[in-house]
Amino acid sequence: MTDWLMVILTAFYVGATILICIYNLRSTNALKEQTAELKRQFDEENRPYITTELIYEKRSFYALRFTNQGKRIANHVRIQLDKEFLDSINEVGFLSSLEKNINKECIIGVGNCYNLFFASNEIHQNHNKPLLSGRISYSDGKETYYDEFQIDLDSYATFFSVNSESEDILNEMKKQTKELEKIQKALSAR
Repeated sequence: MTDWLMVILTAFYVGATILICIYNLRSTNALKEQTAELKRQFDEENRPYITTELIYEKRSFYALRFTNQGKRIANHVRIQLDKEFLDSINEVGFLSSLEKNINKECIIGVGNCYNLFFASNEIHQNHNKPLLSGRISYSDGKETYYDEFQIDLDSYATFFSVNSESEDILNEMKKQTKELEKIQKALSAR
């Protein structure tokens, strides 16, 4: 009877050990999946992330602004505009500048931006503006990222441009200078 009890007890321990091993294997696999997901989330959170927006500078020039909103430097940044948009640009100076940038690489640091000017106020006279579209690629040394952008210039929110405080002060100084010149002429004429 003692022998059978030992066999049953040993079988019970073997069964329990097998079950523990199975649960440990499942737990290890779940932990591996969880660790892989945490790594993926960490990598996604700590990478360069370049956004594209349309800007209007000094009430004269339109540009695409590429800003690195991520937490790592964006290396090997390449910006390519679609041919249809390039063909629509009527201003030779901007077109040649854009064509020079076609195969150019740059670096955009964290929180920094790169402006690509493409038109002056004359763009409003072009009634058949195609979508401003293209692609941007960049790397963080581990992985290369690709994003596409499309901006409809006719549907983009209206730009409101107001004078800055420094522009207001400059205008007031110009008015004062004109008045001083008038006073000087009046005094010289006497």
